[in-house]
Amino acid sequence: MRKCILFVISVFTACVTPKGTFYKGFDPQKIKVISVGEFKPYGNFPSSGEMLRNLVIEHLLKRGYTIKEQDSPEVEYILLGSVTRFLPEKKYLVYTGTEKQQVMIGGPLTEISGSYVYNLGSAFGIPDSNIVATNSTVGVSARLVEKKTGNVVWTCSFVYEALTVETAADIVANYLVTSLTGKKVK
Repeated sequence: MRKCILFVISVFTACVTPKGTFYKGFDPQKIKVISVGEFKPYGNFPSSGEMLRNLVIEHLLKRGYTIKEQDSPEVEYILLGSVTRFLPEKKYLVYTGTEKQQVMIGGPLTEISGSYVYNLGSAFGIPDSNIVATNSTVGVSARLVEKKTGNVVWTCSFVYEALTVETAADIVANYLVTSLTGKKVK
């Protein structure tokens, strides 16, 4: 399964060219030391910001960047962001039979626009039932600030939908870092 996910990630990153907006004349190749500041979390998911922050740090390290804390005098740029969407995948057990079994459903199942719904087949041992799953969606908006001047020198946002929230978050982090650095993971 892990090999399959890595294959999908590599195919995705090969097909999509990340784009961000740079300040006129800014050269991302001159970034040497960077700090990854706060990524504000999404709604009722307080750990979503820290999860994305850590994934961004991981992708920067894979590309050979030096990461330091914000108060370090060597820091030239600070990367900040907000998690704009964080919707984990969900699975539902839907009983479709007519036998006199009690099944509790908290309301009708409705597809949310922009999210794929999959029928995973019947539940083991429960006739006339189905397991239905939805994709997860992760979105992030980020900006790079020059520490010395306070100028925003780059900004980018990206939303991705995947089978798991971990996969979606990793692809979003990879996209942002590739957009910023122009370097793909080797």
